[in-house]
Amino acid sequence: MSQAADAFIDIPSGKTVFAEGDAGQTMYIIESGSIDLLVEARGKEAIASFGPGEFFGELSLLDDQPRFATAIARKPTRLLKIERDGFSGLLQENVEIAVRLLRCLAQRHQQCEMRLASALIESGAKKRKPVPAGAPIEATQQSPAKAAPTAAEPSKTTIEPQAPLAAKPRSRATCVLRHAEGEVFPLDAALNEFLVGRPDPASGINPEVNLSTVDPTRSLSRRHAKLIRQGQLFFVREETSTVNGTFLNNVRIKTGEDVPVKPGDKLRFGAVEIEFSAA
Repeated sequence: MSQAADAFIDIPSGKTVFAEGDAGQTMYIIESGSIDLLVEARGKEAIASFGPGEFFGELSLLDDQPRFATAIARKPTRLLKIERDGFSGLLQENVEIAVRLLRCLAQRHQQCEMRLASALIESGAKKRKPVPAGAPIEATQQSPAKAAPTAAEPSKTTIEPQAPLAAKPRSRATCVLRHAEGEVFPLDAALNEFLVGRPDPASGINPEVNLSTVDPTRSLSRRHAKLIRQGQLFFVREETSTVNGTFLNNVRIKTGEDVPVKPGDKLRFGAVEIEFSAA
């Protein structure tokens, strides 16, 4: 498909194409040069770099969310602009572009998931600090030190009343999801809705019930389903973007319908089987 001359823009080295937080309705294909994406929280470190033939800014064509990163030209760069209004027409006229776009998006999401999984593993390793050999074990109950008897005060043998054991703090979760391999996903009593799925750093999706650690085949959709609390009752609802289905006691539920769920029920999100139970 031919493009008008004004669809191309030339960006000098060091110039910003768009900034984090900007509204956007344009994606760009790099004809020549190089583009870095930076996120404010990461400082000057680029989270991604793109070269000739690659594209960026595509999320603005798929949703109305603000730009999640800043795009900067690292050398003189020539870009082809694709506006949201002409995007659907471009895909209809050139199916190859649509296939290439989907493949690239899948690769980027897979890379994000791998980085996230590595970060979770590293974080868990840091929390499990080994106890040094020979380290003293602190007593959970200590009685206050009693002063030694003086000459004027004869020693008395007294039996100190034992302090009552401290009450174990009660979990904020009233119900949990239990995986067959032992992992438990608590449902915070302070919330009434729980998105079930897997994280997507590119679009900012961070589900309350993140099942990616028990989903090695990535059968879950990012917004797979919701668990909804209404008083003492719970319901499960499949989201419209779900691909591999949601099952209650081996029966697939319909998309968008609230289906009651009770302790002891078996839920399956994609290939992930979970038991819904009381905490």
